[in-house]
Amino acid sequence: MISRRTLLGGSLAAAATAGGLSGCSTVTRSTDIAALNKPVALPTYKRFAGPKPDLPRVHPLMPDCFYKFPAHPAKVTDGIPGDGTTVTGSAPTSNPIPPTADRNPYWQELNRRLGSPLELNITAAGDYTNKFATSVAGDTLGDLFNVDGAFAYLPQFLEARAQDLTEYLSGDAILEYPFLANAPADSWRGCVFSGGIRAVPIQRGVMSSNTLLARQDILDQLGVELGSPTPDDLMKIGKAVTDAKKNRWAFAVPPTAALSAMLGLPNIWEVRDGKLVHSRELPEHKQMLSITRQMVAAGLIHPDGVAKNNQKVWFTQGSAVLTQDTYSSIQSFYRRATSPAFSVSLPVPRSSDGKVGRVLLGSPNNSIAAIRPSSPERTKTLLRVLNWFAAPFGTEEYLFRKFGLPGRHYTLNGTDPQLTKDGGSEVCLGEFPIQYLADGPYPAYFPGHPDAVDMAYDHLKTVLPTAILQPTYGLYSPTQSTKGKILDVRMDSLTKDIQLGRAPLSAWDDAVADYRKSGADAIRHELEQALAVQGRK
Repeated sequence: MISRRTLLGGSLAAAATAGGLSGCSTVTRSTDIAALNKPVALPTYKRFAGPKPDLPRVHPLMPDCFYKFPAHPAKVTDGIPGDGTTVTGSAPTSNPIPPTADRNPYWQELNRRLGSPLELNITAAGDYTNKFATSVAGDTLGDLFNVDGAFAYLPQFLEARAQDLTEYLSGDAILEYPFLANAPADSWRGCVFSGGIRAVPIQRGVMSSNTLLARQDILDQLGVELGSPTPDDLMKIGKAVTDAKKNRWAFAVPPTAALSAMLGLPNIWEVRDGKLVHSRELPEHKQMLSITRQMVAAGLIHPDGVAKNNQKVWFTQGSAVLTQDTYSSIQSFYRRATSPAFSVSLPVPRSSDGKVGRVLLGSPNNSIAAIRPSSPERTKTLLRVLNWFAAPFGTEEYLFRKFGLPGRHYTLNGTDPQLTKDGGSEVCLGEFPIQYLADGPYPAYFPGHPDAVDMAYDHLKTVLPTAILQPTYGLYSPTQSTKGKILDVRMDSLTKDIQLGRAPLSAWDDAVADYRKSGADAIRHELEQALAVQGRK
């Protein structure tokens, strides 16, 4: 069943697109796959020469790993990026919305350092899709705006409402903005639409990959050894740690990321014998549904774990011993923890034959952000601001951006900054929403928890050799843009019904057949064309 929120979001997006893009003669036809996926010379990648990581980068996708923050971070920007005029923008946040600039010393100091007042419209992440659509319709997104990646006719929207940044960022031109040049090619592929660079990346890299996290302190207390589990092991461990009378369940949510890796499923799509195959079409996907259905029936998943999304609280409080989240979430869990014994571990998933599971890597970017069409001078000013927002780990700019002012927003534990209560509020738990307008590479750095750095590094070192990226990342399908969200909602709704026992497992086969006829086959065909256009097939 499709929710009212989903229908409303789709209606708003369609209305905004129809009303906001009509009359734009430059907008590419939505069915022109070659034009919509036309490649462009990507920006030159120049890695920032910052502090040397504490652990070797044994794989090209390995994030930089640091035990401690440098004792003397250098200020590496030259002057202030702004020009004194107000910069407006729109961005989401997954944390409580911070106090406004007039009540927020961090924001006031941010404005001073930028050299331009920043007026930012901040929206809770869950409401951003609808807010984005209404802002498009009202033309109130501002100078800089985080982009709703599921917005209908996204290339056409960006052609009409975003600055074409190709001449400023393609090839060596990006070296004018060295922190933006610190983003790899995979990130920039997600910013190219209709043969132009129309956004900048909000980088996350492999740190955005979903994985299985365990409360190691609770496992130790219960005397349960998790090891490197197979699907059968997950069931056994789940039964060993679940005790509903003590308000403790094995899993906060169905552990689909771990099971996908164990069963060797594709990262959404996969090229097999020259054709794209979707995960939902494969028998292993149905097997994953069967396993999670058994977990629910056995009472191993939190009673609200299928229907609701509150796993961070359950995992932090100990109501769930295992959860599914990203590598980058580790620090937020430690910040949320109230128990001094709180400890996280990352089990390596294994298939039934004992091989390391094929982990599905997250998208190179959390999201992207665009600039309102402007004069060349204004565009360069806004790019300087975005460049400042992307200052990487180890710089003084990064230290302020993530932790604020010493004394008020953070104190030092050795050389590591630790947020104060005011820092948690005013700096938005170290995630002030400018990070959704531009951001640098996401390091494996967890202040005060060097053991967690080793844990993440060892886990990544084990899984990266066989892990897989989304093969269709950065490609555009018109049918996906207009029908994909509704199709996904239908399949996700049936997934929950099957897991909860409200629908038989056999219903999946008919649903997949209808899913293909209703748009998935068209999406497949368009993505295959796009792969060919870009020479990636």
